[in-house]
Amino acid sequence: MEINVEETKVMRISRQPFPVKIMIDQKQLENVKSFKYLGSILTNNGRCTCEIKCRIAMAKAAFNKKRTLFTSTLDLELRKKLVKCYVWSIALYGANLEASGSRSETPGKF
Repeated sequence: MEINVEETKVMRISRQPFPVKIMIDQKQLENVKSFKYLGSILTNNGRCTCEIKCRIAMAKAAFNKKRTLFTSTLDLELRKKLVKCYVWSIALYGANLEASGSRSETPGKF
């Protein structure tokens, strides 16, 4: 197996994010502060505020795309189901929905 040194980057996740010094073929790997992995943003301080803000922005965009549908004269219960399908599914994607140690039976329930 070969490692492409130019394409490989490293990140240390810690409360005090000090750079990591890893050398391959006399070249130091680049340290990064954040990167996207499997659709989620990972940062070097281990916090998820950036990911939460990104998810909220994506959910707002999804809502605004379907705004006329959500604010129409359709039945209220149907509109709730549509919002759950189109907006909450984006906002809560990959979220660990635990409330006080026990898994919630109905995530996103209104």
